[in-house]
Amino acid sequence: MMSSLSIGGDAIRLAGSAKTKAIKLTATLRRLGGYRQQNRLYLALGEIGRIERTLFMLDWLENAELRKECQACLNKSEARHSLAKAVFAHSQGRIYDRSDAAQQKHAMALNMVVAVIMFWNTLYMDKASAHLARQGQIPNLKLLCHTSPFGWEHTILTRDYDWHSGAAKRKMARPLLLNATRKWVG
Repeated sequence: MMSSLSIGGDAIRLAGSAKTKAIKLTATLRRLGGYRQQNRLYLALGEIGRIERTLFMLDWLENAELRKECQACLNKSEARHSLAKAVFAHSQGRIYDRSDAAQQKHAMALNMVVAVIMFWNTLYMDKASAHLARQGQIPNLKLLCHTSPFGWEHTILTRDYDWHSGAAKRKMARPLLLNATRKWVG
């Protein structure tokens, strides 16, 4: 009985240290994982994790709203991942330089291109929704929160991007292309 109380106290101290950032949690977990068969604290933390996962699964099964929210978040992250994968496919999905600095540079460039595509899409989605609102074609404005800026089918991904072209300063936006009439609307 005494050892289980000791393990509980160790778990509480570990949680407190992690919360106050007195220790790096990743380093602690790595260290605990290095001798997981012998370490009772590691095993206890694993059991606590299983309990938390079980409680979440029970909440998830009982709560339709939680399932809906989880699915929406999953869909958003999958859409962002698909966009990043499409952008990254331009270099055949490889980073040829193995240095940490080069890999970090490529990852930051990938994130920047994804952010620019999302920003561009958001601007034009706003322009399109404003046009539809002026036409009275949006029956419920609350539906706009279900749109997503992660589409890329209209974007040319296999090219070099000139970040110093001055396009941002020109503040010129392309007109909308309406599918129904195939005419440009400014």
